[in-house]
Amino acid sequence: MFFRKKEVDTRASSAASPASAGAGTPTAKSRTGNFAEPNHDRDASLLLDALGGVLMGLARHPVDLPHRPAEQTTRELTAWQRHAMLGLPVHGLDDAASVAIPDRDWGGLVRTVTDQRRDEQQTVDALVSELRTALWTCVAAVHEAVRIDDDADMQTGSHLALVKKAVVSASQMSTIKHDVLSAISEIDRTLRERKEEQSRQYRTLASSLDSLGRQLEEAKKESATDPLTGVGNRKHFDLLSQRAVQMHSLGRTAVSLLMIDLNKLKIINDSYGHAAGDAAIMTVAQALKFVFLRQTDVVCRYGGDEFAVILPNCDMLAAQTLARRLVEQIKALPAPTQAMEFALGASVGIAQLEMGEDLSQWIARADRAMYQAKRTALGGVMLADSGGGFAAVSQRQTA
Repeated sequence: MFFRKKEVDTRASSAASPASAGAGTPTAKSRTGNFAEPNHDRDASLLLDALGGVLMGLARHPVDLPHRPAEQTTRELTAWQRHAMLGLPVHGLDDAASVAIPDRDWGGLVRTVTDQRRDEQQTVDALVSELRTALWTCVAAVHEAVRIDDDADMQTGSHLALVKKAVVSASQMSTIKHDVLSAISEIDRTLRERKEEQSRQYRTLASSLDSLGRQLEEAKKESATDPLTGVGNRKHFDLLSQRAVQMHSLGRTAVSLLMIDLNKLKIINDSYGHAAGDAAIMTVAQALKFVFLRQTDVVCRYGGDEFAVILPNCDMLAAQTLARRLVEQIKALPAPTQAMEFALGASVGIAQLEMGEDLSQWIARADRAMYQAKRTALGGVMLADSGGGFAAVSQRQTA
């Protein structure tokens, strides 16, 4: 039930009296069969209630826009709803001294709702256009790959037929050798060109899908966020790490994985309480946000005191630099409680995804490197090489 300030026109009551009805053209019939004048006040109240309900519905179910978060839309539409229903000013609604104003800004209300719906439509149209482009890029890539395969098969078949003809009909060994080598050379060239063309098509597809994926994932951030730290949760990591492997197989660009573990969390919990432990975890999350600033960087809480970071278009050397910076950043942040007698620290493992490696193998290499760093006397950062071995990248004095 919406609370509102009734606006009563005193002339409406006199107009509704039998004396002012004149001969009275009948407009509504009562239960006794007599005709009655319409109740304008009641109709206006119902209309105002309906308008308030529409505005509240729009405020409760906003759409995240690139330039306007859903929370901002909710605040604006709620302000306009209270303005329409109660006559409160649109700005300064949190002020307890706000009083009703005599006139409503109906034009401003219409402009606000119109602009909101137009922006939502433009956002949806842009996303649909990106999706359509990506899908047709995929279709074109598959079609081109099939065409290349067909052409290569035809050329290979013709060259093999030439080899067969040379072997059967040639009378001299030199002729056979020449034809065989020529056919093999052509087959090799055809296969090489086919591979290069497919790689180009896959890179085009990967770029289009990556652009679309970043936009579509914006709409799922809330459900993929860890409530304690504000970074991505485990479900978010599982999804995007698998996609990183898939995109790597298409685009062949470097992608690195960092596994980060907070040192001595059990000691913090046992000595200073779980609130201090939660504060330490949030401190690490804060350091991660300071270091990994690119929009494409994926920062997630892997579980407990362990975090994971996926770094697209980032090779081992760049990941190593970022890992060192992270360790220093964690040390530089204030301790979660003044009673702590040691500085916070973290152990980091790094692994760059290798061709042909699946997701579980990639994670396992980075995880092993992280535990190797944790077992060292000083903690710090460890690098996982392509063979699964380890090499110390940095040794930092951490707790």
